[in-house]
Amino acid sequence: MRFLLLYVVFCLLPAPAGAQKFIQLEKANRARVLKFYVGEDLTYRLKGKAEWYTSTITDVQMDAQMVAFDWKNVRVADIEAIRLRHGGFVRSLGPSLMVFGASWAGFALVGAAFDDYKLGASTAIVSGTGLASGFVLHRIFKYKRVNLSARKRLRAVEIPVAPFPGGAP
Repeated sequence: MRFLLLYVVFCLLPAPAGAQKFIQLEKANRARVLKFYVGEDLTYRLKGKAEWYTSTITDVQMDAQMVAFDWKNVRVADIEAIRLRHGGFVRSLGPSLMVFGASWAGFALVGAAFDDYKLGASTAIVSGTGLASGFVLHRIFKYKRVNLSARKRLRAVEIPVAPFPGGAP
């Protein structure tokens, strides 16, 4: 009985109507979009500026197509490019190759210190190639830059959330 009473009371209380606010990166002829929600960091470059800014999205205003960052409000149309982190196999390959090169050199040094293993040019070549190629891959595939244009654009979106599953009473 108490449960039913509590259920009725909570259903009749006015619930605050919220909304999901985000900006999304849309690409022409693609169904998938990339969404940046309030609270996430975004690295972007403004039109006419050379430097990159990294700020946390604090609010999105769909009516004015504005994004509120930590330190100022920016119109979505004023953002020229955004920088994304690479993910997946290519991004993890660089550090893995650096660990391989360092491990190869470490095992060779331990083998030379405690066994009859001779250090040679082949050991230096394998460990140096692993370290150098891993460092280069890590630096090249650190970020992916997306230049915004007519085919790639940012848009502020707000999806209203109804306070009740069936809609407003």
